[in-house]
Amino acid sequence: MANDLQHVSTPCSGELALFCPACPQPGINVLLSEDESLDEDPSWKYTRSFVMDGNFKAEHLHPIKPFDEVWLSNGLGFMAADTVEKSSCNNHRAVNQANAARHKLESTGIGGVACARHGCFVPHSMVDFQKGERQMNMDYALCEASRHNMEGITRAVTFYDINCQYNKHFRVRVDRSQFLEMAPQLTIIPRIGLWHVHGHQDSCYV
Repeated sequence: MANDLQHVSTPCSGELALFCPACPQPGINVLLSEDESLDEDPSWKYTRSFVMDGNFKAEHLHPIKPFDEVWLSNGLGFMAADTVEKSSCNNHRAVNQANAARHKLESTGIGGVACARHGCFVPHSMVDFQKGERQMNMDYALCEASRHNMEGITRAVTFYDINCQYNKHFRVRVDRSQFLEMAPQLTIIPRIGLWHVHGHQDSCYV
């Protein structure tokens, strides 16, 4: 057994979790010949669809003895490894709660990215919130989701209840950050789900 373990490679971020078996993943469930490319086929076949959201009820207190905390798989599963903008739309809790600080809480909630069609979370794209649903946290989650088995895919549709605000300067935030990375050829198509869209202003539809 000890001899076999020497040949086991160290897992990378998110490799201990499985993603949706039905969503297109080149090299896993989508096989292309040498003469075939993703762009030559109908784009809808290889467009990845993501849904993004946060949960403010999943709060976590600061540990009493943080040095005694042991991570079983820090960043190797669905959660990202440990590592304020005000809305011009209506008073959306997800945007404006980002200014709320709760000093007794290590995290004020969690957010993440899942496939929009089947609800499967993307490995290494679940993040903690420190001050409400801040854009920087969701930026990291989306960037990590866009890197998971997406080689060759050039379009992604994102559903987010505050996409009218969130997507305004998303690429600018990514370009200015040393911690965020997204393929420049990937086109993000922002959408708002039908359940949330009725709470927005008419200008959000433009």
